[in-house]
Amino acid sequence: MANPTALAMQLDVSAGVDSSGACREFWIKFPGLRGASDQDAGGNDDIYYCENPYSEDLVILDALAVITTLDADDGDIDVGLADDATGTNVGAEIFDSIVNTAAGVFEGTVAQAIAGTGAKCIWKAKGSTTDSFIDIVQNGDVDCSSLRWNLLIKVIPHKDLLNSAIELGVIAVA
Repeated sequence: MANPTALAMQLDVSAGVDSSGACREFWIKFPGLRGASDQDAGGNDDIYYCENPYSEDLVILDALAVITTLDADDGDIDVGLADDATGTNVGAEIFDSIVNTAAGVFEGTVAQAIAGTGAKCIWKAKGSTTDSFIDIVQNGDVDCSSLRWNLLIKVIPHKDLLNSAIELGVIAVA
């Protein structure tokens, strides 16, 4: 019986993603965020938004909410994707009700299921008609203006995941 080859890979990180198999991965920071003081009773208010600054789709791998100054009132803050700056079709894919009554670092996004069913959201390229904005919403009529926090989003360009022009490795068992 021959020895199996677990994975044969050639990787040149100095080459482009299309020829090397290397993927770009980076964090985007939204510093100096705060809670809102006056919310519409029973409604949702967009307090921050940001259009994807790049002309390509980004897969959101992870998110961190860094609460530097807590607020005793639970502002029920969601972070999700929206179609425009006014929060049309906004979701809570990134954070669904951040716990803002404690200072610390909190992780967001959908936990990956063992079976591979946990989906990651895609922040669509600038100018797309859907999901091209990250939108931060404070729900309900609560004053949580003393809340201070930073949001960090870890992304990878979607096109880096799609290249099928090269084969990076093979599994051979004899």
